[in-house]
Amino acid sequence: MKEEEKQSKKTLSMKGKGSRMAKKRWVYPAVYLSFAAVILTSVLWYQNDAKNTKEGTPESAFESENSAVPVSLSKEQFQMPVADPDSVSVVKDFYSDEATAAEKEAALVVYNNIYYMNRGIDLATEKNESFEVTASLSGNVVKAGKDPELGYIVEIEHAKGVVTHYSSLASINVEEGDAVKQGDVLGKAGQNVYDKDAKVHAHFEVRKDGQPIDPISVWNQNVTEVAASFEQAKELQKKQAEEEQKAADKAAEQEKKAEDKGKEEGSKDQGKDKDQGKDGKDQGKDQGKDANAETESSTESSETE
Repeated sequence: MKEEEKQSKKTLSMKGKGSRMAKKRWVYPAVYLSFAAVILTSVLWYQNDAKNTKEGTPESAFESENSAVPVSLSKEQFQMPVADPDSVSVVKDFYSDEATAAEKEAALVVYNNIYYMNRGIDLATEKNESFEVTASLSGNVVKAGKDPELGYIVEIEHAKGVVTHYSSLASINVEEGDAVKQGDVLGKAGQNVYDKDAKVHAHFEVRKDGQPIDPISVWNQNVTEVAASFEQAKELQKKQAEEEQKAADKAAEQEKKAEDKGKEEGSKDQGKDKDQGKDGKDQGKDQGKDANAETESSTESSETE
């Protein structure tokens, strides 16, 4: 009996130890899983926070072509690139194909005995004094430095493929990579080798996808409006060119038809002339035969007599 009680106690003791050991085996994995969950949550939170920070505060409003442009900048309108617009005037206009002959001549620049079309406007004061040149629109400086012919130049990139160009500057206050706001001073107007006759002036250009636009036409317009107007004008020019080409092709086709018709009529006339010549020859032969017949008849009559 005692031995049975001992065996029973021993069995219960083993069961108790097994239960405690089983409990201990599940404790550590549970701790590890909890710890891993905490770490994973922290990592995901950090990554998400970093992503939101990057998207919410981009280094530049013009970081890429597809990046969103802030509403304040998209509505910003082009202004005269000078601190005091009333102190300057346009001394040389943009060269336009639609201008009069006199206006075209006035918009030419003579350099090294060669005439060049002015692809922007030149601004100057009445007393030939220097003045502060400012950013016409907010954007990023993509070029800043000195050119041997144009003087100091600054180019600012905006949205929609629009770039503004400032040259003939005596000095500049910005560097490549700077973000500038509308009205920020870029430098001071000066002289350059390219257009000596203009003396102290600032040259200003507006380009869309590398193509020049008359700066006068963009005043009080935002980038979106300027880009849309440019695309409309481009499409109109394309249609006009296609219509002109069609008209030229049609005229050439009509000319060819007229030429072919002339050749055909000429061939017919030549054929008629040949036929008439042949008829004339045949008629001459017939007349000769008749004459010979008459002669022979006369001769026979004489011999009979």
